[in-house]
Amino acid sequence: MTKKIIILACLALSGLAWADQGTTAASFLKLQTGPRAIAMAESFAGLADDVNAIQYNASGLAFLKDKEVTLMHAVWFQDIFYDNLGVAWPIEGIGTIGLSGLYLNAGSFDKYTLDAANNPVAQGQFTASSLEAGLTYSRAIIKPVAAGITIKMISETIDSSSASSVAVDLSTLWKLPVRGLSVGLNIANLGPSLGFEQAFSLPVNVRLGVGYKPADNIAVDCDYAQPIETAGIFSLGGEYGYRDFLYIRLGVKYQGAVDYNQTQTGFGPSIASLLSMGLGFKIYKNYSADYAYQNYGFLGTPHRIALTAKFQ
Repeated sequence: MTKKIIILACLALSGLAWADQGTTAASFLKLQTGPRAIAMAESFAGLADDVNAIQYNASGLAFLKDKEVTLMHAVWFQDIFYDNLGVAWPIEGIGTIGLSGLYLNAGSFDKYTLDAANNPVAQGQFTASSLEAGLTYSRAIIKPVAAGITIKMISETIDSSSASSVAVDLSTLWKLPVRGLSVGLNIANLGPSLGFEQAFSLPVNVRLGVGYKPADNIAVDCDYAQPIETAGIFSLGGEYGYRDFLYIRLGVKYQGAVDYNQTQTGFGPSIASLLSMGLGFKIYKNYSADYAYQNYGFLGTPHRIALTAKFQ
C-alpha cells in the first residue's frame, strides 16, 4: 500500500512525465497512448501517420486513407491501469473525424477518519479514477498542409468527490517538398483550471516534431516537447519493418538536465525512462498488435499493448 501511494503521488504531482514539481492538474493527461509511438520515445508529432496521431498531432489524421480503430491496455504500477480507445474516420471532401477515450483506474485504498481522540478509524475503502473523452476534426488546408483540433471532456473522481473541465488541442502538419519529410506542431490541453478544493492549470504541452519516412518500412522522428511546468524534452525514435510483418522500434529521450528526479539510491523515472523499445506484428492483412517497453527504475516496468484494425 505504501509503495502504491508513492506511485500515485508521483502521478498526481508530476504525471510521471519527467516533472519534478506539481504545478498542474489532471496529470493523467500526460500519460502516453499508442505503443508504436511510446516505443519510439513518444517521438510522433512529425510522423503522425496513424490513428494515434490524435494525441501527438491530430492534423496527421487528414492524410489517412483508411478508417482505423485502436484499443490499448496499459498495466501501470501496482494495480493501476489505464485503457485508451482511438477511432479515425476519413470522409472524402469533408476531412477526418476522430474519437478518443482514456480511462485511468487507480485501484482501491483504505479509508480512515479520526475519532474524538484523533485516532484513525477504518471506514472501508474508496477508489480513484480519471476519464477523458475527445472529438477530433482534421482537414488538409492546402495539399501539403493540414490542421487539426480536438475538444476533450475531462473528469477526475476521488471517493465521492469529482471535478471536471474541458480542454482543446490544436495542431498542424506540413509535408515538405522532400519525399517522406514532414514537420508537425501540437499544442495540447488548453483550457480552464481543474481541481477539487483548489483549482490548478491543466498540463499544457507544446510539441514540435520532424518526421522522415524514406520508405514504407522505415520511419524516423525527432520531437521537442515543452511542458508548462518543467524543462523541455528532446526525443528521437525510429521504426524498421521486416517484410511487412515484424516491426522493431527504438527511442531515446533527454530532458536537458541530468539531475531531474534523481534519488539517493540511484536514479528516478526520468533517467530510467531514457530508453524505449517495442515490437509490432501484422496479424492478418489490416490487423496489427503492438507492444511498448519502458523501465521506470524503482517504480517498475509498465506494459502497454494495443490492437489496431484498418478498414477501407
